[in-house]
Amino acid sequence: MLAIALVVLVVEGYFVYRWYDRYYDYDAAMSGVASSAADPKTVEGTGLETAQDTEQDTENANSGENSSETTFSHTATDENSRGDYTYLSDPSINGNPNAVVLVTSSADRVSAGSATYDHNIGVWFEPRARRWAIFNQDRTAVLAGATFEVVVPRKSDGFTHRSELVNNVANSTYLDDPLTNGEPDAKVSVTQNWNPGGGNGVYNDRPIGVRYDEDVDKWAIYNRNGGPMPDGAAFNVAVSGSTEPAG
Repeated sequence: MLAIALVVLVVEGYFVYRWYDRYYDYDAAMSGVASSAADPKTVEGTGLETAQDTEQDTENANSGENSSETTFSHTATDENSRGDYTYLSDPSINGNPNAVVLVTSSADRVSAGSATYDHNIGVWFEPRARRWAIFNQDRTAVLAGATFEVVVPRKSDGFTHRSELVNNVANSTYLDDPLTNGEPDAKVSVTQNWNPGGGNGVYNDRPIGVRYDEDVDKWAIYNRNGGPMPDGAAFNVAVSGSTEPAG
């Protein structure tokens, strides 16, 4: 019985480790960063916090509504990336798990005929580093040099939506918010959010889009390849006066 108990503990410990490793995937392949990643305060140039950063992050997270939209570009490097994700760093979102962050691959914004980014992407909040990151839904490594455009809307112009049984129909999930209800001319942008609030999350490795359903006067996010919308999948949504591509 003791031997059986030990085997159970080892197996359980392995799965706990793999869950932990999803959050903190400091792979040895990311040499030059992984060796010091056990203590995020010692990592240089990765977007991870110092003690001073943590104080500033708390102030940023509690500062209230954004007065204006924030936009910036991000380039993945060996220093700011870990496996399938690359850390963002900007005062408008650092330390704030409830920020509404939208991202688009720069390759997907250039003219037709140019190279595109061959991965469905999303964002997630990494609790230990207190940073947002862009990740590949297929869990392949983010290559150094990949560039992205990041938009953080005013708080009054954005919200987070989670798909549930009550709002899911086949490959779609319907939004229910004053910013979008009964607004067929709204300009709606979306980015997948793996873990709203910084908890566990749901993958949806599919290209997404938005459409307005006149039968119910609501906008819907849908999987463009027809795949079913996973229960619990979440999205950051921004509503603005100019057309933005769905991310």
